[in-house]
Amino acid sequence: MGRMWGSSLFQSPEEYQLGADIDEITNVYTLGATAFALFGEYNRTWDKWQLSDELFETAVRAVGDNRVNRQQSIKQFTEERKAVL
Repeated sequence: MGRMWGSSLFQSPEEYQLGADIDEITNVYTLGATAFALFGEYNRTWDKWQLSDELFETAVRAVGDNRVNRQQSIKQFTEERKAVL
């Protein structure tokens, strides 16, 4: 099929790999990328981030290249986000 459709700003590294698993961990990446779009001016650096340090760290973890280091579910991402509010 080739490359997955959609904006590359929101696509995880695995979406560029033929035959890679596309699952809930991929969706976690998309949530993190969306957080940066909304609260970081589409930039993944601290100087553009508009929320707390803790929320920045949660979002950074979600958009990590290594799937193993990301939150492993949307529930885990949400719980980490709520814990620092």
